[in-house]
Amino acid sequence: MDNIEQLLRDADPRASRDSGGPLPLDLSDPAPVFIQRPVAEPPKEPRHWLPVALGAMATAAAVAAVVVWAPWNAPVPDPLPANPPTQTTTVPEPSESGTADPTGTPDPTGAADPESWPNGLFPAWDGTHFADDAACRALSVPEIMVADAKGKLSDPGYDAKAFSLIGCLEGYAAFTPTDQFRVEQNIDDTSGGMLLATWNPESGQWVSSPSEIGDDGVEVQPEYLSWPMLRGYTYEPEETPAERMDRAIKHLGIDEQLAAKLFGPNEPSWMQPESDAAPVAYSNSVLELSHPGWTRRESMRGAGGKVLDPATTDPKDAATYQLMFFDAHGKAVFNLGLFPDDRAGDAADDTCNDPSATYVLHGLAPTSVVVDEGKLALGLVTETDVFGIERSTVSLVEAGSPAQGKMCDLATAFHHGGKMVQADAWTGYLGFMDAAERNTYLESTEYQRAMEVAASLRLK
Repeated sequence: MDNIEQLLRDADPRASRDSGGPLPLDLSDPAPVFIQRPVAEPPKEPRHWLPVALGAMATAAAVAAVVVWAPWNAPVPDPLPANPPTQTTTVPEPSESGTADPTGTPDPTGAADPESWPNGLFPAWDGTHFADDAACRALSVPEIMVADAKGKLSDPGYDAKAFSLIGCLEGYAAFTPTDQFRVEQNIDDTSGGMLLATWNPESGQWVSSPSEIGDDGVEVQPEYLSWPMLRGYTYEPEETPAERMDRAIKHLGIDEQLAAKLFGPNEPSWMQPESDAAPVAYSNSVLELSHPGWTRRESMRGAGGKVLDPATTDPKDAATYQLMFFDAHGKAVFNLGLFPDDRAGDAADDTCNDPSATYVLHGLAPTSVVVDEGKLALGLVTETDVFGIERSTVSLVEAGSPAQGKMCDLATAFHHGGKMVQADAWTGYLGFMDAAERNTYLESTEYQRAMEVAASLRLK
């Protein structure tokens, strides 16, 4: 198995570059299965450390060669010695607004105020459908049971912070894993599979979708992707995300009109609306910025990889430092790391894992960040990889970068004050259907906020 998987990784230039992540949503018979693998990421040469990569991917060819990994049941993978440490932060607070795109606006009588939701539930997007009925009022992530292929129930002990609610109505509930929980728990995987559960009124229990026995006799737990993850992380260009979601809905046997509310809108990113709240200023010994009240998480390590306590450690004294912010839905919206400067070895050992990959920069905006290479700008980097798959993510790039070119020529780490700076994955991958949809994102609140934060960001 190890030899087969190594051959598959060698066949995909990205596999050696990216951390373990979701493989394609396989919607072929007998069941859709969201396959994942916990792969420790070797640092990109010549760098010694990478911030958490939200844009993690793995090769489609490896589907047959890897096993199903249930990220919330499996032990937390040991990080590489230089990976950022895990810190516990507060659970995201429910958003104060219920507005959303008209395509996903809930019925006025079918959605309760998120601030009144029970059992620590919080929304995956601001238009989340939550029926004010007995079933949804009893919904609790830690109390969801799991059924095996024979119907036997077990308690997986899900954490209430692990999943944000996409929708709850008519005895169905759908959740998506949060970036915040994955990072806090040091889960080395982009865990994008939805958690689906149904209400059993007789037992008064919520039970997740049962596992199934495949043609090979192996019992697996079918998992499905939310719209943003389906957009950004699937590999088959000949089948649209909508077609893949449609096949999943048919397999689940859920009414299409119900599914449209349960699974939220078909959008590349579920975003928060405008807010009148005043920006929050934050400053330490290595940087300063202002942000719109996001949840902050800092992590630090010493030169030998020892985890340092941010409460007692000055960031400038840490060998590696990472700052991340999460919005009210637990979604990562900012990601910046400082790590040891490897300038002496960067000319000899630099490698490019996908020489054919290209990029286009969209929505470039100036920032206050100045590094040894010069000024940095914020942009939406749209990459087309060796397979012709196109994805985008919000990143910092050199202000003078060409508008398009080879991905390997686009700098993703910079030198500053004896350290290296990396900020090339503020968000997870975004999948756009066309240029018009991408332009809509560039005008969105999410990207406008990213530009405002980038404009305030200054390295010391």
